[in-house]
Amino acid sequence: MKKEQLQSVDEILEERKEKLYRRREFRCFLVECVVLVALVYAAFHYIIGLAVVSGESMEPGLTDGELVLFYRLDESYQTGDLVIIHRADGVEYIKRVVAEPGDVVELSEEGALLVNGVKDATLTAVGKTEATSEDVTYPYTVPENSYFALGDNRENSKDSRSFGAVTADDITGRVFVYMGMTR
Repeated sequence: MKKEQLQSVDEILEERKEKLYRRREFRCFLVECVVLVALVYAAFHYIIGLAVVSGESMEPGLTDGELVLFYRLDESYQTGDLVIIHRADGVEYIKRVVAEPGDVVELSEEGALLVNGVKDATLTAVGKTEATSEDVTYPYTVPENSYFALGDNRENSKDSRSFGAVTADDITGRVFVYMGMTR
């Protein structure tokens, strides 16, 4: 009888050990999930962002409904970079930097963009680049810490031709991935 009781006690102890092990494993799994969620949140809140293209101003390169990932920590933008611009009125735009601080922007009578006297060579740009506002006069010198940004669909874009150069503070980030996932 004592041998049977010992087996029974051993089985009970083994069962309790197994339950404790499963609980410990479950707690570790929960902690890993919480850490993963916190890391993803931090990455998307402070380092990278996700935006959706709205409208036709970046066609043909980006179309309405496409998703883009942008890097928030970059502050050195260059000609050709796609950037996310956050305007004071709360509207966000995706535009292409065409001129950097100190550059002189001109618009020719034929509808061509000239930066420092050189015709713009943006391959994805379509349409004529004409003035869209009387508030921006040409030749236009891009102020320090500012950028001149245009949509690729030049005839259908609200951009620096309308509201002038954007400051580096107005730029939320530089696009590094765009995915052809349309609505």
